[in-house]
Amino acid sequence: MKERFGKLGLHLVNQAENDIKKINQQTLFQIAEIKKKNRDRAQESLLKMREHFNETFNRLLNNSLSSTLLKIKEEILKSKNILKSELISDLTILIEKKINNNYSNYTNFLLNALENIKPIIDKPPELIITFNSRDYEFFYNHKDKITKIFKNTIMLKKSDKEFTGGFICKVLAGNISYNYTLENQLKKSASIIEIEFSKIFSESETDTKQLENNYLKIIQNQRQLAEEYLQNYE
Repeated sequence: MKERFGKLGLHLVNQAENDIKKINQQTLFQIAEIKKKNRDRAQESLLKMREHFNETFNRLLNNSLSSTLLKIKEEILKSKNILKSELISDLTILIEKKINNNYSNYTNFLLNALENIKPIIDKPPELIITFNSRDYEFFYNHKDKITKIFKNTIMLKKSDKEFTGGFICKVLAGNISYNYTLENQLKKSASIIEIEFSKIFSESETDTKQLENNYLKIIQNQRQLAEEYLQNYE
């Protein structure tokens, strides 16, 4: 009896061991499945994260490039306009100084200019010539210098708005107006100034292109560093 009980006990122990082994195998299999699923999810999550990171990073780099290049071009255009404005202002000051230093030369210049445009503006019934306050004062006192140039009646007028020098002629009959003020002459010369400035700033366009290439290299390096970082993270 004892022997049978012993055999039965041994059998039960062996069976229990086998059952435990089966349970362990099932548990290990389940754990492995869970790990695999988690690993797959983690991998999927990592890929999504990586894709999102790349998209965000590239978008930031591209925005940075566009923003930087736009700022450079804006600064160049701003500098160009400031320099043009300063040049015209400096020219106006220089002309004004020359007028003050030799006023008689300047008045002769105006009389010659009137002689030159006489065929265009000497029309009946009357010609109105507008000067700034200083020139009006001079020619009002020396009107004969002008009247002897023209056949038709001349009326001198003082401008309501001051200008550096020159004059404005108006023919009443044909509603013809001729603006020979220094400011207007400088404005007409703006195209020449623009051409000269374009020559100067064409070099800056080459520099801008070089900056763009350098910046692209920096961006490529940053992308490479980001790729290496992601690989290390994995």
